[in-house]
Amino acid sequence: MSLPEAFSLEHFVPGCFERTHSLKTSGGTLAFSSVCEDFVFRAPDGHPEASIFTFSYLCPSEGPRPVMFLWNGGPGSATSALHLECFGPWLIRRDEEGRFAYGLDENPDCLLPQCDLVFVDPVGVGLSRLLDPDKAGKYFSVDGDARSTAFVIIEWLRRHARWNSPVYICGESYGTVRACRVIAELGRSPYSESRMVPGIPVQGVALIGWAAGESGQSTVMSMMPAMAATHWYHMKERPCAQDAFVKQAQAFASERLLPALYEGDALEDDRRRALAAELETYTGVSAEYYLASGLDITPEAFQRMALPGYTLDLYDARLATPVSQTYQLLGGDNMPLQVMNGLLMPRLGVELERLYYTGNLNVHAQFCMETEDLGEGTRTHMQCLKSGMERTPGMRLLFASGLYDLCTHAGNTRYVVSHAGLPRERVKVCEYLGGHGVYSTEEGRAAFMQDMRELLGR
Repeated sequence: MSLPEAFSLEHFVPGCFERTHSLKTSGGTLAFSSVCEDFVFRAPDGHPEASIFTFSYLCPSEGPRPVMFLWNGGPGSATSALHLECFGPWLIRRDEEGRFAYGLDENPDCLLPQCDLVFVDPVGVGLSRLLDPDKAGKYFSVDGDARSTAFVIIEWLRRHARWNSPVYICGESYGTVRACRVIAELGRSPYSESRMVPGIPVQGVALIGWAAGESGQSTVMSMMPAMAATHWYHMKERPCAQDAFVKQAQAFASERLLPALYEGDALEDDRRRALAAELETYTGVSAEYYLASGLDITPEAFQRMALPGYTLDLYDARLATPVSQTYQLLGGDNMPLQVMNGLLMPRLGVELERLYYTGNLNVHAQFCMETEDLGEGTRTHMQCLKSGMERTPGMRLLFASGLYDLCTHAGNTRYVVSHAGLPRERVKVCEYLGGHGVYSTEEGRAAFMQDMRELLGR
């Protein structure tokens, strides 16, 4: 199906906007500045093809300060979630029930005392634009997306004279794919990537909601931590603490369920029924379902069956919608879009004839997920990451998963990382009390930010 013809009231003029600010943190009042700017990509004849817009927050320093580049996923999602819900100097306000409200509040847990922050919106989302529609194929692809992001990082370092600043990266969901490929683009391989061999080392990477490769194991194994945590959350009578319940479920999965899955149809009926009953205990889905499905499950089935009468949210399974209202799941309100355009951009002095889009399905519809690796064979995203660690002996990784995330699974992340051959002393894998955004609860965000400070060595 072809895409509908685009409508636009915009007039593109590149912009750069600077302001000074202050923020109250646990260490006192922090002075900082914001620089919001376009990075325009041009054809050899100077014709503009696309623009990537960044929001930078910078603190004065006598020596080199670390700088972290952050982005969300999609493809087709802007970086407003990381910006407004976790890392920015101001966070979107929440009402008494935890729902988004129209307002901004200071973020005392912001990482600005430890590093500068640059929020990057890929082409087509946020304030970033595809200026030449004929170049969609160039930018809306795994390689084009990573390559344009990498060139923005390099140009940002040049513009701001930050060549000796330690570089960090944070990507969420599809942003974990982008992170792996950006690290490859910043490397020095003459056989692939941009062939420009820039050689920019990355000191640390945070990967939230790993979406850069499936483990190949059964879905029930990958989802077990999330299913157990979610079932415990919705229980009326809880047998023990949540952490203990999740650990019991994981032990059951690895010690008793996994060997049975290996046996397949040869599994004895009595054992099959006993395992189905235990699966019901840890997930809330009926034993009858597991008996009919070969002791496996799909995310969609868990969403529909774990809490009878309700559909669980794919990105945060704490949230349950009555089945009769499931058709309303998208809702009618996009508060982050309203806050970005109505509050944050004016505060930062951004004046453009452009709307900040928090998402763009047209990007996703046109995006090519194939890669164009040259040389001997196609590399996985994890191999790009591993190669980056080999090139940069000091690079450290943080894999972060939300226990209420039914989209990217904590069990899959642990399995993939444990079989990737990464240097374990430089890798940390953690689960948090959050959803797809591990920062969706106060407890999850506090624990995650503490681990981010550890990643920064601060």
